[in-house]
Amino acid sequence: MAKDRAAPFSRKHRRYWLPVTGGMILIGLINLAIGVCSYDPPPPPPQKIELVIPPSQYAADAGIDAATAAPGPAAGSAGATPR
Repeated sequence: MAKDRAAPFSRKHRRYWLPVTGGMILIGLINLAIGVCSYDPPPPPPQKIELVIPPSQYAADAGIDAATAAPGPAAGSAGATPR
């Protein structure tokens, strides 16, 4: 058998609706005020770092010089002997 309960909109409970609803609205406004006061705006977008590498004061790389000095196949390789 179901429990006999009073209806929530009955005359008996009507006097509580206004204070309860007003209290919930007050709590919501307080939460909203706390949120607005504690809000920090987002930081500015990060700045891109431009890398500037000055030219080297030393001689060019030996690997580049070796490649331009000897364009043919290396001595002793299979492709070095003509037919």
